[in-house]
Amino acid sequence: MSLALLALAVVSTWLVLAGLSLWMGELNQDEGWYLYSAGQIRAGRLPYRDFAFTQSPLLPLVYAAAWGFIERFGVAGGRFLTWLFGALALIPATWLAMRMGPRRARKLTAGVFLILAGINLYQVYFMTVVKTYALSGFFLTSGLLVLSYADRQHAFRAASLAGFLLACAAATRISFGVVLVAGLVYLALCRGRLRNWAWLDFLLGVGLGLAVMLVPFMALGREGFRFGVFEYHTLRDSGPWLMQLAYKAGCVTRLIQAYFPAVLIGVFLIVAALRRLACRNAEQSPAKTNEPETCGPPCYAGFIWAVVVAVALVHLLAPFPYDDYQVPVYLIFCMALAAATARWWLAMEDRFEAGCADNARRARRLALLGGLWLAGSLHAVSSPMVQQWFVAGRDRIWWQLREQSPLAQLQDMGRWVRELTLAEQGTELLTQDTYLAVEARLPVPRGLEMGPFSYYPDWPRERAEQIGVMNRDMLRELLVTATNAPIAALSGYSLAIRSPEVEKIKREDRRALEAVLKMEYVLLEQAPNFGQANTVLRIFRRKPVEKLPEPVETAEE
Repeated sequence: MSLALLALAVVSTWLVLAGLSLWMGELNQDEGWYLYSAGQIRAGRLPYRDFAFTQSPLLPLVYAAAWGFIERFGVAGGRFLTWLFGALALIPATWLAMRMGPRRARKLTAGVFLILAGINLYQVYFMTVVKTYALSGFFLTSGLLVLSYADRQHAFRAASLAGFLLACAAATRISFGVVLVAGLVYLALCRGRLRNWAWLDFLLGVGLGLAVMLVPFMALGREGFRFGVFEYHTLRDSGPWLMQLAYKAGCVTRLIQAYFPAVLIGVFLIVAALRRLACRNAEQSPAKTNEPETCGPPCYAGFIWAVVVAVALVHLLAPFPYDDYQVPVYLIFCMALAAATARWWLAMEDRFEAGCADNARRARRLALLGGLWLAGSLHAVSSPMVQQWFVAGRDRIWWQLREQSPLAQLQDMGRWVRELTLAEQGTELLTQDTYLAVEARLPVPRGLEMGPFSYYPDWPRERAEQIGVMNRDMLRELLVTATNAPIAALSGYSLAIRSPEVEKIKREDRRALEAVLKMEYVLLEQAPNFGQANTVLRIFRRKPVEKLPEPVETAEE
């Protein structure tokens, strides 16, 4: 009964955090162009060929299949679908954690994993907002779970299916391509324990997955695919090496803050392992081999740790490493950490509680899980993200509270700009805030599908048209000639970022664009604290075209 109550408490806490993240969570610009790309696919346009896209193509393909639901509920529908994939990812992840942990402590392993992965506000938020993390995490954990069954009896089915699933993860987020290499190396090194040709079965699954998910887009939009999937992510300049080091150090410190309970457990286990090793060396006794029996392959835990390190390093070595890149990696980290925690706890039981009754052991394990749940809940409540849900900013000593959630404000603004556009008989919305276009159920002009990352001022026109973005002259022409877009909605992210460097546009560039905007549009309204980073959203209406007076005919005398 106590275990059931604790399970209910854990699930309830996770659902509350997910619900609050869905409704109260800050908007993210990536949500807009991911969902907008799904709508474009549903309309018959393809990424890389017909519009720019800078990720692997599987996410918009999957979300396009549910476009009717997303179109009806907007960004909230996209977030619900993302949360669903995140919830599904917990199933294979929990299963694999139990296979890696001791047979005698499966429930303990599963409990530690679910508490670390589910009762963490940072993790839950980024597995709820529309990004690649939930879908890629589902494919990643499913592939790693299936790969753990690649023994001598099931090598072909398990290795080939695992290869296909991991290829799907890479087709969702290209950085997971390193997992394909890690899986191949693992099967090659462990072929004596598994099957000699298991690595070839794995390659077969990988090849099939990449052929289905990537090759068609590569063939149809060669230049756009090469730029969006590979080139774009290497062109961002993060400055001199000292600045790059500062960015990476800042990323690590913020990750420690976000995942502090798991980091603390990891540090504790490392210290315990080092102390145990030091004691053995002092006693000059050989290492004991009576490790708790697990369900998975003997060397699989080491492989999982290698995957964690490899993917985390790939993300950290990016020119500008964002903290949330590590969100799907945290799932794998929690699996390995939960298994290691259960092994340590079992070792302590065998050492100090050899004669204890089973009821006493179960009570202590329940107390451990209860303590982890309480610590995780307190960490979630004390997260800085909670304050962002309710506070819009600070005016000297006064806190400015939000009048409505970011998502509710987006929905209201979406309805309003749609009404304004239809009243002016328009068919498009001129904006770089693509989540507003999704909410208003209006397309943006071609070339703005990537939202704030659509402006490449220094590119030649031919290159910009080939990739599907805007250069300096094209954007100015759009502001003048976009008669199908009588309403313009521009936040602080619009007319502000130049790509591919992802830097502020030059001052003279901004002034020239604002001058064209002032000449062609009239300002209707300003909405403060809108969208990501609480910038000001400006709503403009295009000025009516002045008709020249008709010449007056005079009678000839």
